[in-house]
Amino acid sequence: MNHECYVLMDAKSPLEVESRLLPEVLQCLLNHILFHRALGGVVVPKDMVLLDDLFYVRCDDAKMEKQVRDSSEAAANALKKKEAGGKVTLTFYEKGMWGDKVPWEEWVMHFVLRTEPSFGHREEMLRRKELETRVKELMWLVLKIVSVHREHLPKVKISDRTAICFPFEIKDPSRREGVLDLLGRAVSGPKVQVPL
Repeated sequence: MNHECYVLMDAKSPLEVESRLLPEVLQCLLNHILFHRALGGVVVPKDMVLLDDLFYVRCDDAKMEKQVRDSSEAAANALKKKEAGGKVTLTFYEKGMWGDKVPWEEWVMHFVLRTEPSFGHREEMLRRKELETRVKELMWLVLKIVSVHREHLPKVKISDRTAICFPFEIKDPSRREGVLDLLGRAVSGPKVQVPL
């Protein structure tokens, strides 16, 4: 079985974000993807605001929100240590026969931290508007992808009725893969990068 890979921002055109805004921007994009891969049922949308004029929804689930928040902060801290930037990956998977994670969908986002200071309030506002516009474009792209690409979604075989989303994990630039992760990737077959 192949798994789909969507590269929202590649290494050639990463999203440039100020370090203090990175955790919020990550939470916005991750929650947006997770909301659109939610299973329904107990999914309750909760409105959130980023910057001045950017609204998004997330699933109102404490466990999921904690995982997204913790992963966003860990990724932001890891990216602060890397001058060249790095990538954050959201992977949806199924459990394999040996407890391994067999991925079926992957979302890749490259980030670079903006290090040069802004010169005055006007430039700061222009940068925020630019970031807001780029994040909105990415959110529309996610919406387009999840609306069109559905054939690879696995059948829902979740024993836990309280589960609101497919199993997922978020990898930041500092995380290494374990043996079971590598085994799961071998079982899942080749990764198919979907052109956007």
